Amino acid sequence: MKRILTIIFLLLIFNLSNSQQSDRVKEIVKELKEVESKPDTIFYGNGKIWWKSTLTTYNYNSETFSLYTGEQIQYYKNGKIANESIYDKYGNLLSWNGYDRDGNKTIESVTTEIDSNAKNLIEFFESEKHITFKRDVKYYKCSNKLGICYLYKEGQTINGKKSGIWKFYKENGDLKKEKRY
Repeated sequence: MKRILTIIFLLLIFNLSNSQQSDRVKEIVKELKEVESKPDTIFYGNGKIWWKSTLTTYNYNSETFSLYTGEQIQYYKNGKIANESIYDKYGNLLSWNGYDRDGNKTIESVTTEIDSNAKNLIEFFESEKHITFKRDVKYYKCSNKLGICYLYKEGQTINGKKSGIWKFYKENGDLKKEKRY
C-alpha cells in the first residue's frame, strides 16, 4: 500500500512540477527527447544503501545529457534517512528534507519558482549562472531539555541567499524576532 501511495505521489509531483518553472524554462527544455530513465543505487561497504535515485538521459541534436530526476534518498550508515529530495524531470530540485542521525527533521525546502535566462539548451545544462531558484525554507532545532524538535526559523531564499522577511522562533513556538534581508 505504501509503495502504491509513493507511486501516486511521484506521478502527481511530475505532473505538477512544471508549475514552478517559468515560461522561459518551459520554452528552453521543450526540445529535449527522453532516451532512458533508470534507477541508480550506491551501497556502503556494509551492504546498506547509501544513495538511491533515478538517472534520466535526454538527447538534443547530437548531444546527450544525463540528469538525476524524481525521488532521491540518501541514508546514514545506520540505515536512517539523511535527506530526501524530489527533482523535476530536468534535474531541478523541487523539495528537500534533511534529517539528523536520530531521524529528526533539520531542514525543509520547497522550490516555489524556477527561472532562467539561458539562450539555449546547451547553456542551460553547461552552466548554473543563468538560473534562479526561489525557495521557502524552514530550519528546525531539537531541545534536549524539553525533549522536542521545533521550527527555529523560516523564510525565502533566492539562489541560496536569504530574501524578504525571515521569522525566528523560541522553543515554545512564540515568535522571537523578524529580520528583513
